[in-house]
Amino acid sequence: MDKEFIPQYPVSLVDQITEFLSNEVIEGRLKSGQRLVENGLQRKFGVSRAPIRESLRILENNGLLVNIPRKGRFVRKIDEKSIEENFLIRASLESLAARLATPNMRPDDIEGMEVGLSHMTQALREKDFKSYFKYHYDFHDVFIYASKMDTLIRILENVRRHAIWIRIVYLSGSIQKYFKDTTDVHREILDLFIKKDSHGVEALVKRHILAAMEEASQFLKSSNEEGLKR
Repeated sequence: MDKEFIPQYPVSLVDQITEFLSNEVIEGRLKSGQRLVENGLQRKFGVSRAPIRESLRILENNGLLVNIPRKGRFVRKIDEKSIEENFLIRASLESLAARLATPNMRPDDIEGMEVGLSHMTQALREKDFKSYFKYHYDFHDVFIYASKMDTLIRILENVRRHAIWIRIVYLSGSIQKYFKDTTDVHREILDLFIKKDSHGVEALVKRHILAAMEEASQFLKSSNEEGLKR
C-alpha cells in the first residue's frame, strides 16, 4: 500500500479513509488475505485510532474485510461462493434497472453509452484491461441511474464495486476472447435501449452478468487447480 493519503476537507476522515482503503483493495494493492493492522494504519494516515476502527468496521460490513477473532482483520479472499453471490444479485438487480430505465432513456444517455462502448473497444485493442473495466462500469452506470430508483442505485453501487474487484483480481488474466464477447453483448444491449425493448434488454443484461459469473468461476477454479499442481 504505497499510495499517499492526502486528507480532503470538509469530507469526514472516516469517509476518506474508507474510500481510500476500498480502492486499495479493489485495485489490488491490498491483497486477498493481507492483514490490516490498526497501529500501522494510524501511522500511515496520521490520525487517531477511532476513525481507523470505524473505517475497518465499515469495510467489514461492506464485505471487503473479514474479522478473525484474536487475529485481526484481513482482506477477504475471493472464492466461488463470493463470486456466485455477487453476480447472482447483480444479474437480478441490474436487469431490473435496465427494464425500468428503458422508457427514461434520453438521447444524451444513449450518446453516453455509445461513448463508453467506443472506449471499451479501444481499451480492448490496447489490452488495457483496467481501463476496460472503468468504461464498462460507466456504460452500466448510465442505465442504472436512468432507472430513477434511489434504493436500487444505492444497493448496486456497493455490489458493483465488488464486481470490479473480482474482475481486476482474476479476469484481467483471462483470454482476450472473453473481452471481445462482452463488447459484442454491450452493442446488443445498447441497440435494445435504442429500440425501447424493455423486456429484451432486461433478459440480455441478466444473461450477460450470469455469463460473466460463469467465466469468473471457471477462471478461479482453473487458477486454484494450477496452484495445487505447483
